[in-house]
Amino acid sequence: MSVPFSLGQMTRFGAFGRRDAALSMTCATDVAVGETALAPPRETAVKAPSDIRIPALDGLRGLMTLFVVISHYFGEVPSGVGVFCVGWVAVVVFFVLSGYLVGRLIIEKMNARNFLRVFYLRRVCRTFPTYFFATIVILLLQRHFADASWVGVDQNFPQWSYFIFFQNFLFNPLQSYGSHWLAPTWTLALEEQFYLVAPFVLLFTPRRFWLSSLLAVGLVGLGLRAYGVLSGHLSIAPIALLPAATDVLFAGMVVAVLVKDNRIDWDKHSLLIRVLPIVCLLLTFVMQGLDGLVVGARFEILGPFLAGIGAGCFILMLVKGAPEAKRFESKTLRFFGNISYSVYLTHLTVLGLMHGLILGGLPDVSTPAQIAVTIAALPITFAVGWLMTRILEEPITEWGRSHKWE
Repeated sequence: MSVPFSLGQMTRFGAFGRRDAALSMTCATDVAVGETALAPPRETAVKAPSDIRIPALDGLRGLMTLFVVISHYFGEVPSGVGVFCVGWVAVVVFFVLSGYLVGRLIIEKMNARNFLRVFYLRRVCRTFPTYFFATIVILLLQRHFADASWVGVDQNFPQWSYFIFFQNFLFNPLQSYGSHWLAPTWTLALEEQFYLVAPFVLLFTPRRFWLSSLLAVGLVGLGLRAYGVLSGHLSIAPIALLPAATDVLFAGMVVAVLVKDNRIDWDKHSLLIRVLPIVCLLLTFVMQGLDGLVVGARFEILGPFLAGIGAGCFILMLVKGAPEAKRFESKTLRFFGNISYSVYLTHLTVLGLMHGLILGGLPDVSTPAQIAVTIAALPITFAVGWLMTRILEEPITEWGRSHKWE
Protein backbone atom coordinates (compact mmCIF):
# COMPACT_ATOMS: atom_id res chain seq x y z
CA MET A 1 0.00 0.00 0.00
CA SER A 2 1.35 3.36 -0.92
CA VAL A 3 2.03 5.87 1.84
CA PRO A 4 0.56 9.42 1.76
CA PHE A 5 2.89 12.25 0.86
CA SER A 6 3.87 14.19 3.91
CA LEU A 7 6.94 12.02 4.45
CA GLY A 8 6.20 8.57 3.16
CA GLN A 9 5.52 9.75 -0.38
CA MET A 10 7.41 12.99 -0.34
CA THR A 11 9.60 11.71 -3.11
CA ARG A 12 6.67 11.96 -5.47
CA PHE A 13 7.03 15.68 -4.88
CA GLY A 14 10.78 15.70 -4.93
CA ALA A 15 12.99 13.07 -3.58
CA PHE A 16 16.15 14.40 -4.67
CA GLY A 17 18.10 12.21 -6.62
CA ARG A 18 19.92 15.28 -6.43
CA ARG A 19 23.47 15.36 -7.68
CA ASP A 20 24.15 18.42 -5.60
CA ALA A 21 22.23 17.43 -2.71
CA ALA A 22 23.80 14.27 -2.72
CA LEU A 23 26.97 15.37 -3.98
CA SER A 24 29.95 13.38 -5.09
CA MET A 25 33.18 13.75 -3.21
CA THR A 26 34.86 15.87 -5.83
CA CYS A 27 31.90 17.26 -7.71
CA ALA A 28 29.52 18.07 -4.89
CA THR A 29 32.11 19.67 -2.71
CA ASP A 30 33.38 21.60 -5.71
CA VAL A 31 36.93 21.16 -4.46
CA ALA A 32 39.84 22.20 -6.59
CA VAL A 33 42.60 23.38 -4.34
CA GLY A 34 44.68 26.20 -5.72
CA GLU A 35 48.38 26.49 -5.13
CA THR A 36 49.88 29.39 -3.21
CA ALA A 37 53.40 30.72 -3.24
CA LEU A 38 54.32 28.38 -0.41
CA ALA A 39 52.60 25.34 -1.83
CA PRO A 40 54.71 22.34 -2.84
CA PRO A 41 55.02 21.46 -6.53
CA ARG A 42 51.89 20.00 -8.05
CA GLU A 43 53.34 16.53 -8.36
CA THR A 44 54.14 16.38 -4.64
CA ALA A 45 51.17 18.30 -3.25
CA VAL A 46 49.07 16.38 -0.78
CA LYS A 47 45.34 16.60 -1.22
CA ALA A 48 43.24 17.88 1.64
CA PRO A 49 40.61 15.44 2.91
CA SER A 50 37.87 17.38 1.12
CA ASP A 51 39.68 16.79 -2.20
CA ILE A 52 39.78 13.03 -1.83
CA ARG A 53 37.10 11.19 -3.73
CA ILE A 54 35.35 8.39 -1.87
CA PRO A 55 33.82 6.14 -4.57
CA ALA A 56 31.43 4.54 -2.10
CA LEU A 57 29.64 7.86 -1.58
CA ASP A 58 29.20 8.23 -5.33
CA GLY A 59 27.72 4.74 -5.37
CA LEU A 60 25.42 5.55 -2.47
CA ARG A 61 24.11 8.55 -4.34
CA GLY A 62 23.58 6.35 -7.39
CA LEU A 63 21.59 3.80 -5.41
CA MET A 64 19.43 6.54 -3.92
CA THR A 65 18.81 7.86 -7.43
CA LEU A 66 17.48 4.46 -8.43
CA PHE A 67 15.34 4.44 -5.27
CA VAL A 68 13.77 7.73 -6.35
CA VAL A 69 13.03 6.63 -9.90
CA ILE A 70 11.67 3.23 -8.86
CA SER A 71 9.52 4.82 -6.17
CA HIS A 72 8.00 7.37 -8.55
CA TYR A 73 7.56 4.99 -11.47
CA PHE A 74 6.34 1.82 -9.79
CA GLY A 75 5.33 2.75 -6.25
CA GLU A 76 3.87 6.23 -5.99
CA VAL A 77 1.27 5.90 -8.72
CA PRO A 78 -2.44 5.06 -8.26
CA SER A 79 -1.95 1.30 -8.68
CA GLY A 80 1.62 1.24 -7.44
CA VAL A 81 3.20 -1.49 -5.33
CA GLY A 82 3.86 -0.34 -1.78
CA VAL A 83 7.17 -2.17 -1.49
CA PHE A 84 8.59 0.16 -4.15
CA CYS A 85 7.80 3.30 -2.12
CA VAL A 86 11.39 3.74 -0.97
CA GLY A 87 11.91 7.29 -2.18
CA TRP A 88 11.49 8.81 1.26
CA VAL A 89 14.60 6.92 2.38
CA ALA A 90 16.51 8.50 -0.51
CA VAL A 91 15.32 11.97 0.50
CA VAL A 92 16.75 11.63 3.98
CA VAL A 93 19.99 10.04 2.79
CA PHE A 94 20.52 12.78 0.22
CA PHE A 95 19.94 15.52 2.80
CA VAL A 96 22.37 13.95 5.25
CA LEU A 97 24.92 13.35 2.50
CA SER A 98 24.66 16.98 1.43
CA GLY A 99 25.12 18.09 5.02
CA TYR A 100 28.21 15.90 5.39
CA LEU A 101 29.90 16.95 2.16
CA VAL A 102 29.15 20.64 2.53
CA GLY A 103 30.14 20.54 6.20
CA ARG A 104 33.42 18.85 5.36
CA LEU A 105 34.12 21.39 2.65
CA ILE A 106 33.44 24.29 5.01
CA ILE A 107 35.70 22.85 7.69
CA GLU A 108 38.55 22.30 5.22
CA LYS A 109 38.30 25.62 3.35
CA MET A 110 36.86 28.14 5.80
CA ASN A 111 40.29 29.73 6.40
CA ALA A 112 40.77 30.56 2.74
CA ARG A 113 40.77 34.31 2.15
CA ASN A 114 38.22 33.98 -0.66
CA PHE A 115 36.20 31.22 1.00
CA LEU A 116 32.70 32.71 0.76
CA ARG A 117 33.15 34.02 -2.78
CA VAL A 118 34.47 30.74 -4.15
CA PHE A 119 32.04 28.65 -2.10
CA TYR A 120 28.95 30.41 -3.45
CA LEU A 121 30.33 30.78 -6.97
CA ARG A 122 30.87 27.05 -7.20
CA ARG A 123 27.47 26.31 -5.72
CA VAL A 124 25.87 28.54 -8.34
CA CYS A 125 27.82 26.89 -11.18
CA ARG A 126 26.95 23.46 -9.83
CA THR A 127 23.23 23.89 -9.38
CA PHE A 128 21.78 26.92 -11.16
CA PRO A 129 22.34 26.31 -14.91
CA THR A 130 20.92 22.78 -14.98
CA TYR A 131 18.09 23.69 -12.63
CA PHE A 132 16.96 26.78 -14.54
CA PHE A 133 17.32 25.09 -17.92
CA ALA A 134 15.19 22.15 -16.81
CA THR A 135 12.64 24.40 -15.10
CA ILE A 136 12.18 26.64 -18.13
CA VAL A 137 11.84 23.69 -20.51
CA ILE A 138 9.31 21.98 -18.25
CA LEU A 139 7.24 25.15 -17.89
CA LEU A 140 7.22 25.59 -21.68
CA LEU A 141 6.12 21.98 -22.14
CA GLN A 142 3.33 22.47 -19.63
CA ARG A 143 2.19 25.56 -21.47
CA HIS A 144 2.26 23.74 -24.79
CA PHE A 145 0.15 20.87 -23.41
CA ALA A 146 -1.92 23.11 -21.15
CA ASP A 147 -5.23 21.66 -22.37
CA ALA A 148 -4.20 18.06 -21.72
CA SER A 149 -5.65 16.44 -18.61
CA TRP A 150 -2.48 14.45 -17.98
CA VAL A 151 -0.16 17.43 -17.39
CA GLY A 152 -1.13 18.03 -13.76
CA VAL A 153 -0.63 21.77 -13.33
CA ASP A 154 -2.00 23.82 -10.46
CA GLN A 155 -2.82 27.16 -12.09
CA ASN A 156 -2.98 28.88 -8.69
CA PHE A 157 0.60 27.98 -7.81
CA PRO A 158 2.89 30.90 -8.82
CA GLN A 159 5.54 30.01 -11.36
CA TRP A 160 7.86 32.75 -10.13
CA SER A 161 8.45 30.76 -6.94
CA TYR A 162 10.49 28.19 -8.88
CA PHE A 163 12.93 30.86 -10.01
CA ILE A 164 13.78 32.13 -6.53
CA PHE A 165 13.73 28.75 -4.75
CA PHE A 166 10.67 29.72 -2.74
CA GLN A 167 8.26 26.96 -3.75
CA ASN A 168 8.70 24.96 -0.54
CA PHE A 169 7.37 27.89 1.50
CA LEU A 170 4.10 27.86 -0.46
CA PHE A 171 3.14 24.23 0.04
CA ASN A 172 1.38 24.68 3.35
CA PRO A 173 -0.16 28.16 2.79
CA LEU A 174 -1.59 27.12 -0.59
CA GLN A 175 -2.19 23.49 0.39
CA SER A 176 -0.69 22.53 -2.94
CA TYR A 177 2.50 21.02 -4.33
CA GLY A 178 2.27 23.06 -7.52
CA SER A 179 3.19 21.49 -10.84
CA HIS A 180 3.60 17.73 -10.54
CA TRP A 181 6.51 17.69 -12.97
CA LEU A 182 8.30 20.40 -10.96
CA ALA A 183 7.29 19.21 -7.52
CA PRO A 184 10.67 17.48 -6.87
CA THR A 185 12.35 20.88 -6.88
CA TRP A 186 11.26 21.55 -3.31
CA THR A 187 14.27 19.60 -2.08
CA LEU A 188 16.55 21.73 -4.26
CA ALA A 189 15.01 24.88 -2.81
CA LEU A 190 15.54 23.56 0.69
CA GLU A 191 19.17 22.75 0.00
CA GLU A 192 19.86 26.14 -1.59
CA GLN A 193 18.51 27.73 1.58
CA PHE A 194 20.72 25.40 3.59
CA TYR A 195 23.79 26.49 1.59
CA LEU A 196 23.05 30.10 2.48
CA VAL A 197 23.27 29.52 6.22
CA ALA A 198 25.55 26.49 6.64
CA PRO A 199 28.91 28.30 6.31
CA PHE A 200 27.99 30.90 8.91
CA VAL A 201 26.95 28.27 11.45
CA LEU A 202 30.57 27.12 11.64
CA LEU A 203 32.23 30.48 10.88
CA PHE A 204 30.50 32.23 13.78
CA THR A 205 30.79 29.37 16.27
CA PRO A 206 33.99 28.63 18.22
CA ARG A 207 35.43 25.32 17.12
CA ARG A 208 35.07 23.69 20.53
CA PHE A 209 31.31 24.35 20.38
CA TRP A 210 30.73 23.06 16.85
CA LEU A 211 29.38 19.68 17.81
CA SER A 212 27.20 20.87 20.67
CA SER A 213 25.85 23.77 18.58
CA LEU A 214 24.94 21.55 15.64
CA LEU A 215 23.22 19.07 17.93
CA ALA A 216 21.32 21.87 19.64
CA VAL A 217 20.15 23.40 16.36
CA GLY A 218 19.08 19.96 15.14
CA LEU A 219 17.01 19.38 18.25
CA VAL A 220 15.42 22.81 17.85
CA GLY A 221 14.48 21.82 14.30
CA LEU A 222 12.95 18.60 15.60
CA GLY A 223 10.96 20.62 18.12
CA LEU A 224 9.74 23.06 15.47
CA ARG A 225 8.62 20.19 13.26
CA ALA A 226 6.78 18.61 16.19
CA TYR A 227 5.02 21.88 16.91
CA GLY A 228 4.14 22.39 13.26
CA VAL A 229 2.73 18.88 12.86
CA LEU A 230 0.77 18.83 16.12
CA SER A 231 -0.64 22.33 15.60
CA GLY A 232 -1.55 21.69 11.98
CA HIS A 233 0.65 24.48 10.60
CA LEU A 234 2.77 21.92 8.73
CA SER A 235 -0.02 19.70 7.52
CA ILE A 236 1.42 18.87 4.09
CA ALA A 237 5.21 18.86 4.07
CA PRO A 238 6.71 19.01 7.57
CA ILE A 239 10.35 18.81 6.46
CA ALA A 240 10.00 21.09 3.42
CA LEU A 241 11.04 24.14 5.46
CA LEU A 242 14.62 24.63 6.59
CA PRO A 243 13.95 25.35 10.27
CA ALA A 244 11.96 22.14 10.58
CA ALA A 245 14.52 20.07 8.64
CA THR A 246 17.71 21.06 10.46
CA ASP A 247 17.85 17.77 12.36
CA VAL A 248 18.26 15.96 9.03
CA LEU A 249 20.58 18.38 7.22
CA PHE A 250 22.70 19.08 10.29
CA ALA A 251 23.09 15.36 10.95
CA GLY A 252 25.48 15.31 8.02
CA MET A 253 27.42 18.26 9.41
CA VAL A 254 27.69 16.46 12.74
CA VAL A 255 29.28 13.52 10.92
CA ALA A 256 31.71 15.93 9.21
CA VAL A 257 32.80 17.34 12.58
CA LEU A 258 33.15 13.87 14.08
CA VAL A 259 35.33 12.76 11.18
CA LYS A 260 37.43 15.93 11.12
CA ASP A 261 38.09 15.91 14.86
CA ASN A 262 38.53 12.12 14.86
CA ARG A 263 36.15 11.79 17.79
CA ILE A 264 35.03 8.27 16.90
CA ASP A 265 37.14 5.29 17.91
CA TRP A 266 36.30 3.23 14.85
CA ASP A 267 37.92 0.04 16.09
CA LYS A 268 35.88 0.21 19.27
CA HIS A 269 32.53 1.33 17.91
CA SER A 270 32.49 -0.02 14.33
CA LEU A 271 29.94 -2.75 15.04
CA LEU A 272 27.52 -0.31 16.69
CA ILE A 273 27.85 2.18 13.83
CA ARG A 274 27.24 -0.53 11.25
CA VAL A 275 24.15 -1.84 13.05
CA LEU A 276 22.52 1.50 13.89
CA PRO A 277 21.28 2.24 10.33
CA ILE A 278 19.31 -1.01 10.34
CA VAL A 279 17.93 -0.34 13.82
CA CYS A 280 16.89 3.21 12.92
CA LEU A 281 15.18 2.10 9.71
CA LEU A 282 13.28 -0.62 11.56
CA LEU A 283 12.18 1.93 14.16
CA THR A 284 10.76 4.16 11.42
CA PHE A 285 8.70 1.20 10.17
CA VAL A 286 7.49 0.57 13.71
CA MET A 287 6.57 4.24 13.97
CA GLN A 288 4.62 3.95 10.75
CA GLY A 289 2.85 0.86 12.07
CA LEU A 290 1.86 2.69 15.25
CA ASP A 291 0.28 5.35 13.07
CA GLY A 292 -1.89 2.70 11.43
CA LEU A 293 0.14 1.99 8.28
CA VAL A 294 -0.33 5.56 7.11
CA VAL A 295 1.74 8.63 7.75
CA GLY A 296 0.75 10.15 11.06
CA ALA A 297 2.16 12.54 13.62
CA ARG A 298 4.66 10.08 15.12
CA PHE A 299 6.12 9.23 11.76
CA GLU A 300 6.13 12.82 10.53
CA ILE A 301 8.00 14.02 13.60
CA LEU A 302 10.33 11.15 14.47
CA GLY A 303 10.64 9.40 11.09
CA PRO A 304 13.10 11.90 9.55
CA PHE A 305 14.98 12.17 12.84
CA LEU A 306 15.56 8.42 13.15
CA ALA A 307 16.29 8.01 9.45
CA GLY A 308 18.74 10.93 9.65
CA ILE A 309 20.64 9.24 12.48
CA GLY A 310 20.74 6.01 10.50
CA ALA A 311 21.89 7.77 7.33
CA GLY A 312 24.60 9.62 9.26
CA CYS A 313 25.92 6.36 10.71
CA PHE A 314 25.80 4.73 7.29
CA ILE A 315 27.77 7.57 5.68
CA LEU A 316 30.27 7.45 8.54
CA MET A 317 30.61 3.73 7.94
CA LEU A 318 31.39 4.30 4.25
CA VAL A 319 33.84 7.09 5.01
CA LYS A 320 35.67 4.92 7.51
CA GLY A 321 36.01 2.14 4.93
CA ALA A 322 33.78 -0.53 6.44
CA PRO A 323 33.60 -3.78 4.46
CA GLU A 324 30.16 -2.80 3.17
CA ALA A 325 31.69 0.17 1.36
CA LYS A 326 33.01 -2.07 -1.41
CA ARG A 327 29.46 -2.82 -2.52
CA PHE A 328 28.92 0.85 -3.34
CA GLU A 329 32.04 1.27 -5.46
CA SER A 330 30.66 -0.42 -8.57
CA LYS A 331 30.88 1.52 -11.84
CA THR A 332 27.17 1.06 -12.40
CA LEU A 333 26.12 2.74 -9.16
CA ARG A 334 28.68 5.49 -9.64
CA PHE A 335 27.35 6.13 -13.15
CA PHE A 336 23.86 6.70 -11.78
CA GLY A 337 25.35 8.86 -9.04
CA ASN A 338 27.09 11.00 -11.65
CA ILE A 339 23.90 11.72 -13.61
CA SER A 340 21.60 11.88 -10.60
CA TYR A 341 21.01 15.65 -10.56
CA SER A 342 19.75 15.81 -14.14
CA VAL A 343 17.78 12.59 -13.73
CA TYR A 344 16.16 13.98 -10.62
CA LEU A 345 15.07 17.15 -12.38
CA THR A 346 13.59 15.46 -15.44
CA HIS A 347 12.40 11.94 -14.55
CA LEU A 348 8.79 12.88 -13.71
CA THR A 349 8.52 14.94 -16.88
CA VAL A 350 9.79 12.09 -19.06
CA LEU A 351 7.36 9.65 -17.43
CA GLY A 352 4.44 12.07 -17.68
CA LEU A 353 5.11 12.93 -21.32
CA MET A 354 5.43 9.31 -22.38
CA HIS A 355 2.22 8.22 -20.69
CA GLY A 356 0.38 11.30 -21.89
CA LEU A 357 1.49 11.19 -25.51
CA ILE A 358 1.31 7.41 -25.93
CA LEU A 359 -1.64 6.42 -23.73
CA GLY A 360 -3.34 9.77 -23.17
CA GLY A 361 -3.42 9.50 -19.39
CA LEU A 362 -1.51 9.90 -16.16
CA PRO A 363 1.28 7.46 -15.25
CA ASP A 364 0.17 4.18 -13.69
CA VAL A 365 0.99 0.48 -13.73
CA SER A 366 -2.47 -1.10 -13.68
CA THR A 367 -2.42 -2.41 -17.27
CA PRO A 368 0.21 -4.16 -19.41
CA ALA A 369 0.37 -1.11 -21.69
CA GLN A 370 1.03 1.22 -18.76
CA ILE A 371 3.71 -1.10 -17.37
CA ALA A 372 5.36 -1.27 -20.80
CA VAL A 373 5.42 2.53 -21.17
CA THR A 374 6.82 2.94 -17.67
CA ILE A 375 9.58 0.43 -18.35
CA ALA A 376 10.34 2.14 -21.69
CA ALA A 377 10.62 5.45 -19.84
CA LEU A 378 13.56 4.18 -17.77
CA PRO A 379 16.28 4.17 -20.47
CA ILE A 380 14.97 7.44 -21.90
CA THR A 381 15.11 9.04 -18.46
CA PHE A 382 18.70 7.96 -17.92
CA ALA A 383 19.68 9.00 -21.47
CA VAL A 384 18.24 12.48 -20.94
CA GLY A 385 20.04 12.71 -17.59
CA TRP A 386 23.33 11.63 -19.16
CA LEU A 387 23.06 14.13 -22.01
CA MET A 388 22.25 17.03 -19.70
CA THR A 389 25.11 16.06 -17.42
CA ARG A 390 27.66 15.87 -20.25
CA ILE A 391 26.50 18.88 -22.26
CA LEU A 392 25.40 21.32 -19.58
CA GLU A 393 26.24 20.34 -16.04
CA GLU A 394 29.83 19.13 -16.26
CA PRO A 395 31.28 21.95 -18.42
CA ILE A 396 29.85 24.74 -16.26
CA THR A 397 30.84 22.91 -13.10
CA GLU A 398 34.41 22.61 -14.35
CA TRP A 399 34.48 26.32 -15.08
CA GLY A 400 33.32 27.02 -11.54
CA ARG A 401 36.01 24.77 -10.14
CA SER A 402 38.65 26.75 -12.06
CA HIS A 403 38.26 29.41 -9.38
CA LYS A 404 40.79 28.36 -6.78
CA TRP A 405 40.88 28.63 -3.04
CA GLU A 406 43.46 31.11 -1.78
